[in-house]
Amino acid sequence: MGLPEERTKLQGRFADWLAEGRLSAGTDGGDFTCKAGGYHITVIQVRKNDDFDYLYCQRQYNGAGIERGDKFDYVGIYCKRDGFLYDGQYDIRELADNEGRSKEALREALKRAVREAVEAAVGNDRFNLRVSELATERERNGLADFQKYTAPGKARAAYLGGEYDTGGGFAFTFRCHYDPEAWTEDSLLAYILDPARYTAAEAAAYIESRQEDMLSDFLQADMVAAAYSALLSNPLNPVHRVKRIMTAVRASSAKTVTVTICKDDIDFTFKTEAAEFRRDCPYYYHEWHIAAADRREYERLFGYGTHYGPEDILRIEYARSVLYEALEAPV
Repeated sequence: MGLPEERTKLQGRFADWLAEGRLSAGTDGGDFTCKAGGYHITVIQVRKNDDFDYLYCQRQYNGAGIERGDKFDYVGIYCKRDGFLYDGQYDIRELADNEGRSKEALREALKRAVREAVEAAVGNDRFNLRVSELATERERNGLADFQKYTAPGKARAAYLGGEYDTGGGFAFTFRCHYDPEAWTEDSLLAYILDPARYTAAEAAAYIESRQEDMLSDFLQADMVAAAYSALLSNPLNPVHRVKRIMTAVRASSAKTVTVTICKDDIDFTFKTEAAEFRRDCPYYYHEWHIAAADRREYERLFGYGTHYGPEDILRIEYARSVLYEALEAPV
């Protein structure tokens, strides 16, 4: 478009033109013409209602003004109440600051504001809900399935990820899962006119319709907390060994490490990728990551496609330092 001062002047002229509200239909000189983004752009205002005008434009490589038979593309919404441009499309973004006022940005702002309002209303306290139990058998069965199949995995992930409070328990904070529906024309304009009112209405509707969903979040957290407590109180749970391995290797800068295992009463030492031990290992580590020459010997000793697990590891070393060494019994 040119130098920054030229762009500022052009944006000022465009803002003045918008504020004048000289609608193109039936008004001489109602269009705005300039050169931006390599095109000659002609913008017109079309009245939507007392609060909004819609903007449309033509763009041409050569010449200026409106061409007969050429199409007009929608490029934005001008709100006459606050003087801002919303949902600005590519052709018009050089003419007006649309930062934070795209449809996507407005939707994110609404989502964030509603979630904050709902979380404040619930206050991380289930007793602020109107319901205290799930109403249908289907919901209760779903909760039972969660307790059996999902809660142990979440407890494990929380333990390995360090998501626990100073008292050693599982910490739960209620989070709202509100996600706005795609904008309709009416909902977008209503939000632009009064974001606070629209947000309050959405938050109230969510709270009214999602009582049991929110209660279920608390009940699921109870189940994860119980599984977490059981995990901590069982020193024989193999997850403790996995955590020791993860913690030890994460504390090093190693890209490869030397590992000694005892499998089928055979001790074997090999080099492998350190990244293998920085992740959770529910079942086994993969032999694919062992250095090629060592992998061939590993396969000769233990068989092709045979894996090794955390319980097989005796020692992990890096740069003449022992990062991890198995205890006589799991901790």
